[in-house]
Amino acid sequence: MLLAGNGSTTLLLQALTGGSISASVRSVRARPIGHLPDRSPALLQLAPGATAFVRRSLLLDQHGRPVSRNEVIIPAGNPIGRCLAEDLTRPIGLNLIANFTYHVREPLVTGLAPWDAAPFGARHEASSKAYLIHASGRPLMLIWEIYNPEVVSPITTQRGEPVPIGSASHWSAGE
Repeated sequence: MLLAGNGSTTLLLQALTGGSISASVRSVRARPIGHLPDRSPALLQLAPGATAFVRRSLLLDQHGRPVSRNEVIIPAGNPIGRCLAEDLTRPIGLNLIANFTYHVREPLVTGLAPWDAAPFGARHEASSKAYLIHASGRPLMLIWEIYNPEVVSPITTQRGEPVPIGSASHWSAGE
């Protein structure tokens, strides 16, 4: 359901873990269009010369265990998106709900991605999902999530065409 659904993954993770989910935001950076992953400017309908915020975070269960690693790309010119990107206290999904932001999620791809067990530990295959969130008829943000394989069993099939909106190499120490 987590990978196939088009509802709030935060709420589904809460149901899966049996408790609250919090966000640990690692970074929020403004990036020019040329420094965004390949297909993200077209998916977000960014104009030439535009910038976007890239928010990297971990979602944590009630025990502080990471349940997902997220990269969210939000057009800088969208005030709703900017407010969501800069709120370091809540996961994006809960923030959308709290702000009564009507939105639609468009699943793009599911598949496998690497999950690092520790900074220099073993890498494990993990389920991942990329999707667009639309609000007011326009793309609001692009989200790529990788789920901790200890929490969400890795899937072995892929749906959709790969959307390279991030990579494990983007997650350096301190991010």
